[in-house]
Amino acid sequence: MVYLTILKYIIKSICMVKVMFSRKIQEVKGSFYVYLPKEWCEKEGLKNGSELKIQELEDGSLLVIPAKKEVSSVPKQGHISADNIETMQVLLLAAYITGAEQILLTSPSEISIEFREEIEKIVRNMVGMEIVKETDKTLLVKDISGFLLVEPILQRMFTVVSQVLKSVVRILRSGDAKEAAVIVNRDDDVDRYNWLMQRIVHLVLENPSLSRKINIRPVEGFHYSYITRYIERIADHAVAIAHQVLEKGFVSEEASQLAEKAANMYDTLLEVISGKSITKALTIISQRKKFKEELKKMEAKHQEARETIHHIERVIDYCSDISEIVIDQMVLELILNGEIIKC
Repeated sequence: MVYLTILKYIIKSICMVKVMFSRKIQEVKGSFYVYLPKEWCEKEGLKNGSELKIQELEDGSLLVIPAKKEVSSVPKQGHISADNIETMQVLLLAAYITGAEQILLTSPSEISIEFREEIEKIVRNMVGMEIVKETDKTLLVKDISGFLLVEPILQRMFTVVSQVLKSVVRILRSGDAKEAAVIVNRDDDVDRYNWLMQRIVHLVLENPSLSRKINIRPVEGFHYSYITRYIERIADHAVAIAHQVLEKGFVSEEASQLAEKAANMYDTLLEVISGKSITKALTIISQRKKFKEELKKMEAKHQEARETIHHIERVIDYCSDISEIVIDQMVLELILNGEIIKC
């Protein structure tokens, strides 16, 4: 589907060029002027004093866009602190109804995975609201209905799957069926974010003006499409391990330790993206071979752990694949900016 959309984007871009106007630059008192075509101004409803946006493109050409002056406003923000789920639910709903566009939820102690799940159930019913960031003690809920934000969506996917992988480490030690069931449920959220990202990528490829608006080049959208798909598949493998704990009662300290290494490798990916670090991305790729050797040794000793080892192995494979895509993104950016590629 993405390849078909790219082809449609190329064809549409060719068809969009209707008329090529030619104008000569005139210099008046040290300033340069170019007259706009009258028929174009009339068609766009432009008159004396109308605002135009002028953007320099990567090839050095200028893009002229008719635009109304945008009025910026400070978003309404709320901060809720509570360690009781019922209290948090009531206050969160009240903040949403009264028009808060950004709500920070904090707890004096670490937020449990069950607590997070209850908050997510509420947010799912708040149209336009999404949890865009989370830490051990905080959740940030934000209104994203008025614009498309790729970075927060990607960050949210990363943090959800990070929490899921940490839960996998715990259930492989404890065999906690309740936490394993929560992991299975959280996979639905990952699917939802993946579908949303695929939708954005298709819109960007089909609509060049949207690409400019959210400041994402079509090729970057292509990269994001693959990254989110790989994150979604990592979550699928985490869910598969949870099913093994639920259905077969499988627990293993050694498997838990290997899962923890995979979870740490995954967490490094967020550092790679936020810090634009080619070095860290290369480190993940180089660690892949050594890690897989450890998995083979465990499989030889513990045949009963074979399925779990397979899923952990796929997690590190996808971590390496994502690192390669991120390197492609960073190298492209350096080339376009005329900078030296180094690590």
